[in-house]
This record gives sequence, C-alpha cells and structure tokens, in this order.
Amino acid sequence: RRRIRVLLVEDEEIHRVVARAVLRAAGVEADEAENGAEAVRRVRERVGGAGAGAYDLILTDKQMPIMDGHEATRQIRAMGVTTTIVAVSSDSLPSDVQAFIAAGADDFTPKPLTKEKLSHILSKFGLA
Repeated sequence: RRRIRVLLVEDEEIHRVVARAVLRAAGVEADEAENGAEAVRRVRERVGGAGAGAYDLILTDKQMPIMDGHEATRQIRAMGVTTTIVAVSSDSLPSDVQAFIAAGADDFTPKPLTKEKLSHILSKFGLA
C-alpha cells in the first residue's frame, strides 16, 4: 500500500499537535504549513516538481494569519490542483461550511481532527 501524503494547514500549535498524532497513528505522511500563504507555496513547489510529489489530501483550517483557508483553497484550485481539500475548522455553521465549499473545498469536518474523522475522510475519498 502506498504512503498517503497530507498537507496539514493549521496556525495553532495545539491543533497541529493533535492532528499530527492522529495522522501519524494512521500511517499518513504529513507536511505542515502554519498559514494559507505557506500552504500555497508548498503546493506550488510540489506541483512544479515531477507531479509524483503532489499531496493526496490537504486538511486546512479557516482562520489563520497572512492568508486564511478560504483564500488558500481558492489559490490552490486556481493552479489547477485537483487534490482533495477538506476544511477542518471550529467554525461549523452552515454558512461557514458553504463558504469553504464555494472556495473549492471538497468536504468539511469540525475540529478537532480525530482518528474516526480521518478514517471517514480517507475512505470517502478513496485514500484508505
């Protein structure tokens, strides 16, 4: 089974620590970005490579300094990247979810990321 590569986009250390533990336990290889601008840069670097280095999944928060999750998602989609993007946010009102989907996200799950939520995401998008 090939290794799944995930980009975790989250500005708060505590949420990164929790998500990192969940991803590691699932045997997923994760890169981290602390804001949307860094996420866009990391995706651009991977897309510019051989293509084989592209991420299988991007998990992104909404509220971050420099560039938020909505704008990062829009910019990643504008590059023609079709990688599954799942928003992981505390802001889970229907309007928040819709705004993420409108920006180009494929799905939404409320924080915190748990083993069960990750398992659901991986199987839903054929990454399990």
